[in-house]
Amino acid sequence: MAWALLLVALGRESGQLLDRPALGASVGAVCGVGMFAVNVAVARPLQPRLFPVAALQVSSMVAAALAVATLYRLVARIHGRQAGLAAAAVTALATPVGFWASLPKRHATVVALVLGTCYALYRSRAAPSPDALVSPLGFRAAAYGLVGLTTWIHGGEAFGLFLALVAVDVPTARSNERRSLAVVGAVFFVSLVPFFVTNTLISGDPVQPPRALLTAGSTGAGLGGSAGAGGTDGLVQSLLAALPPVVAGPVTVFFDRGSILLGQFFKGAATLVTDPDRLYRVFVRGGNIRGVSDRNFYQTIYLTVLEAAPVVAGITAVGGTVVLGMGRSVRESIPATLRRLQTRPVPSEVSPAVALDAFVALTAASFLLLYVSKLPLHAQLTVRYLLPLYPLAVYAMVRQASLRRALSAHWRSGLWTWAGGVLLGCQLFVVAIAARSLGTGEAIQVHALVGLAAAGVFAALAASSVLTERFDRATVVAGGVTAALGTDFLLLSGLAYFHYGQYALPAAGWVADLLATA
Repeated sequence: MAWALLLVALGRESGQLLDRPALGASVGAVCGVGMFAVNVAVARPLQPRLFPVAALQVSSMVAAALAVATLYRLVARIHGRQAGLAAAAVTALATPVGFWASLPKRHATVVALVLGTCYALYRSRAAPSPDALVSPLGFRAAAYGLVGLTTWIHGGEAFGLFLALVAVDVPTARSNERRSLAVVGAVFFVSLVPFFVTNTLISGDPVQPPRALLTAGSTGAGLGGSAGAGGTDGLVQSLLAALPPVVAGPVTVFFDRGSILLGQFFKGAATLVTDPDRLYRVFVRGGNIRGVSDRNFYQTIYLTVLEAAPVVAGITAVGGTVVLGMGRSVRESIPATLRRLQTRPVPSEVSPAVALDAFVALTAASFLLLYVSKLPLHAQLTVRYLLPLYPLAVYAMVRQASLRRALSAHWRSGLWTWAGGVLLGCQLFVVAIAARSLGTGEAIQVHALVGLAAAGVFAALAASSVLTERFDRATVVAGGVTAALGTDFLLLSGLAYFHYGQYALPAAGWVADLLATA
């Protein structure tokens, strides 16, 4: 009943955001009442032995919901409510954030903390509203507090997040006076208390997390396997040998001291230099990878970032915007230089959105450097270690004026395309897989190949939208298709491909049983 009431509320709020309040309320009421009736008809008690697992799953789902709501609030403040709704809907329904929301892993919680840090950083730069309950300094301190809580979840990811925050926050802050820094430091220290207490209780050392224990490391609880790390030390040694002795000495000391905290990031940077093809296996095409498929019970269930969420292919619009901006900068550089020589330069303040853009880029880079030397890895399914990159990519897409223009003019086409792709696409996938008697790995690779084909079209159209408005409708339709493919995978992975036990919603279990007998 509570879930049905949430459907009613979602329909009502979505109708308000889309300026269709009557339609939204009607659709929400029909869906809520209909789903409640179906669930009551097939309800059965949840087994008591599943209560602990259900509690962990609910906490992860709440974290994912909080992450999506935070992204909506963030984008809505920058570009309006409709853009915020689009970003939130795409993240929840078309990316693996929804896939990992119901699994008792840390990744959904980390996504919520990362997006919370983004929101706090933006609010710390934006002009304070008269009715705001928290001051810009409070939001600045909250950003560091969320990083401290991330340390409690995973120290390595939190350290990368901390470096990105400091690199953006300190140069762009309105003030770095002692009072401000004292408040920020105090909040950051308090946020680390759960980290220190937990470590002390489990490992006996306040700065040694449980995952750093030998027993935890032996079970793979660290950053991952050992694949791909080779060659890093040799590359560093060769670079040091090429330097003069006067320079090599201090650099060697820096590497020795910094490797304690920055070693994994150095490995990631070296991997990008020595093995750039690894990015293709992580972001574009996976397939049957030795060392991955055989450890997944010889099933090709590994999906790359693009295969799992074809909609993020719209990130090519960012590249088009950057290239176009560079061209304009070159054309305008000479006149601008002459004007600066004739007038006294006036210091310019970095806008909140630009500061946030820089933080998002650095955060994405930190996660990539942290894990690229370990990927691809078994038991990843949708590259779960890089899960925060999905909502960050959606944010980057919404920030592009060309995509917002196309979506604003043709959102109905995109919405109907997505709805048709879900209602018909799921059936087509089920029929095709059942007709050919495909196994789980083969079925998932069908999703991968279809998703890559749609992603290629959407990527080309999104990049072209920066230059012309002629293909705006086609761009939105292609985006709707890729979003629908992401939703299809979320639905079928939960109902047909993977079964972990009893379903909390009886109707979902009933549908899964029907698909299992198909």
